[in-house]
Amino acid sequence: MNEELLIDMSGIMDEETFHEYVAKKLNFPGYYGFNLDAFWDCITDDDQLAMPRKLKVEGMAALKSFLPEVHHGFVKCLKDYENEFPERQVIFYQDSPSGEGIEFEDE
Repeated sequence: MNEELLIDMSGIMDEETFHEYVAKKLNFPGYYGFNLDAFWDCITDDDQLAMPRKLKVEGMAALKSFLPEVHHGFVKCLKDYENEFPERQVIFYQDSPSGEGIEFEDE
């Protein structure tokens, strides 16, 4: 498990890209279902060590403007996650101070 991880939502403009990005960044298993129920299952699975102790999530304003429903469900999942795992922390940033953005390597 990582101590800290940064993910940047600022370049995500469609739901498919959202799920591809979080699956890659959080090292979800190949059977990830590409929906928010599957996202919840992966972040709370005892066998899934993908979630860091501290997760920094940037670019939330951009995600909300492009995908308001995904934004709402994503925030709800992560806030519920924090409630269920109080030793973990999720920090949301509206902007993208790191400028990390999304990167996909051709596989």
